[in-house]
Amino acid sequence: FPVTILGAGSGYFAFRLTPKAEKVIGIDIDPGFISFLDSMKVRLPESYRDRFESRLAQPDDPMLKPGEADAVIIVNTYAYIDNRTQYLKTLYKGIATRGRLLIVDFKKNDIPVGPPDHFRITLNDVRRELVSAGFKVVQVDLESLDYQYIIIAEKE
Repeated sequence: FPVTILGAGSGYFAFRLTPKAEKVIGIDIDPGFISFLDSMKVRLPESYRDRFESRLAQPDDPMLKPGEADAVIIVNTYAYIDNRTQYLKTLYKGIATRGRLLIVDFKKNDIPVGPPDHFRITLNDVRRELVSAGFKVVQVDLESLDYQYIIIAEKE
């Protein structure tokens, strides 16, 4: 199944998922990260290179084709998205029916790692924004990670 990593950065998740997925799209808004991802792609075994694609996005548009992704992963990036509900509505179009969106982000409380508290979004706010954009929240996990929450939503 096609997997999309939003805020792909240096490709930590993207390159680990490439051998397991049909296709991985590493999306970022920073051209420098896109260049880095492209330079790292050549280090993949040749049989996996066609499975990975980097894509430069816009801050308000992940640049996905309608229904292109079965799964989208956003790790430690959600709080940096402006107009999140509108962004999620745009993202929704790029996810296949029954596709999943996984968000991992820092809990909003006094924890010793991560960005300052004003750059964090509460789990309840994320849940509300997902529902407003049309997603169904199917799982919430506050326990598996010490400093982050995990929320999984589905496109109906």
